[in-house]
Amino acid sequence: MRSGRSWLRSLLPCLLLVSSTQVAADQLQMKVEGVADDLAANVKAFLSIASLENQTITSESRLRYLHRRASDEIRQALEPFGYYNPEIITELQLLDSGDWLAEYRITPGAQVRLSRVNVELDGEGSSDPAFQAVINASALQPNAPLHHPDYQSLKNRLQSVAAERGYYRARFERSRILVDRLANTAEVDIVYATGQRTRIREIRFSESPIAEDLLRRYPRFAEGDYLEVSQLIDLQAALIDSNYFADVEVLPLLSELEEGEIPIQVTLTPRPRTLYRAGVGFGTDTGARLQLGMERRYVNSRGHKLDARMRLSEVRNDLTGSYMIPGRDPRFDQYGIRSRYSDENSDTIESRTYAVGAVWQKQIGDWERVLSLDLEQEQYTFDDKTLDQLLLIPRAQFNKTVADDRFNTRQGYNLGFGIAAASESLLSDVSLLQLTLNGKRIDPMGERWRLLSRFELGALLSSQFEEVPASLRFYAGGDNSVRGYDYQKLGPVSERGNVIGGQYLMVGSIETDYMFRPDWRLAAFADAGNAFDDFSEPVKTSLGVGVRWQSPVGPIRLDLAKPVSDSGFRIHFTLGPDL
Repeated sequence: MRSGRSWLRSLLPCLLLVSSTQVAADQLQMKVEGVADDLAANVKAFLSIASLENQTITSESRLRYLHRRASDEIRQALEPFGYYNPEIITELQLLDSGDWLAEYRITPGAQVRLSRVNVELDGEGSSDPAFQAVINASALQPNAPLHHPDYQSLKNRLQSVAAERGYYRARFERSRILVDRLANTAEVDIVYATGQRTRIREIRFSESPIAEDLLRRYPRFAEGDYLEVSQLIDLQAALIDSNYFADVEVLPLLSELEEGEIPIQVTLTPRPRTLYRAGVGFGTDTGARLQLGMERRYVNSRGHKLDARMRLSEVRNDLTGSYMIPGRDPRFDQYGIRSRYSDENSDTIESRTYAVGAVWQKQIGDWERVLSLDLEQEQYTFDDKTLDQLLLIPRAQFNKTVADDRFNTRQGYNLGFGIAAASESLLSDVSLLQLTLNGKRIDPMGERWRLLSRFELGALLSSQFEEVPASLRFYAGGDNSVRGYDYQKLGPVSERGNVIGGQYLMVGSIETDYMFRPDWRLAAFADAGNAFDDFSEPVKTSLGVGVRWQSPVGPIRLDLAKPVSDSGFRIHFTLGPDL
């Protein structure tokens, strides 16, 4: 019996100790006062006790232990922002409700100021303007407040520039912040040894079906030049854009870095040589459509390309082919020959065209320039009168597209203009001069709205307009012209009332759309324009509404348009990018 009582007496203190450190259902509330929100957030991130906030407290001793650590943790949280002499009042109390309240009232004091900033560069990089630009752009300047992230940002940027520009031996010989708490000042002292800048010893291309002499026209650098990572990335993108390769890797071989020189390895994975295409579609202008195509990405090791396509629809059939050769700068320059057969049989035009010619395509900045010379034979019929014309047509076309996203454009524009001519003194049956100008623009209006506008202008000058082939005349109406009217149904008419095309074209449109859910938009629009022989002729106007869906294959549009001055309405269905 005594032994039982003795055991109970020894157990009782332990039970009392456990009961004194256990709280059944109390929770912790926290307050951080006296500092701005960004500082308060950083303070909470440093406070160990914050892990207990809004949690049931099961150990009072642990709670008080974490609370005692709070002052040191708050100081650590404030120092990166330059506050080294704060006043901190901490309080932990048990509320009448049974919850705990931890309060931290902070007076951060004056921010430490930089009395001296010393950033030294040793090695070849000391004369490299890229490093100096980083130093000049840094927020670490004398008399500026001390902000540790600015210090780390400067170090990171110096290392990034070193890696980007081939300083592979670069290192910090000294990097420190010296804080004088009494004077509330600090000094930054950085010494960065860049070492020697690496040059390119050689460029190695892996085996591929494309000849190396063509591949060597792609780099914007040469053997012996200083290495720049941006140029390696540029070469990788250019080789992928060539459409010869499915994958491209351009890497400096660090294991072979010797005496400040390094080889560049270009590893190429070819695409399949031939691509076959097939597609079906529908548009209110053309009706049902079928497209078949074959692309030979590389005909031979010199990178020549062959493309053949057949497009069939209820209104127009086209058979086209081209053979293109890379130019001096294969990124932006190619030339070749092309051929075309077109057969159009719409309510307006009945024509058949054979064409063969030469073309030269060149990218100049943001502009694509296309120069061509085509020999065209066109047979066309108006009012049961059939003409057959031969034309030798030199053309120049310039196009520019700038967009944040070519597939799903939020902001951007497209601009194009062209000139074409023919002369009876140069193998042509009729002399003419044709000028065209067109543009589209998309502007954001808030988060969900866009404003879309477009225009198209044209002029055709000829003393024998009645002999100008049908495909070179101007027409209006249709999905991409004045909606509400049938395809090419606007323009001058013959004595029988048939549209025969005009010498001038003027079309404009303004549209706004609203994204009511992801990938879906509602639109309202107004179109105006016509094809003319005389500008005194009336302009046709239409109003309409539509819905757009950003499908996996591109934007799909369904519009309902009503002519303002004519009866009826028309539904338009189109597929394709906005620009």
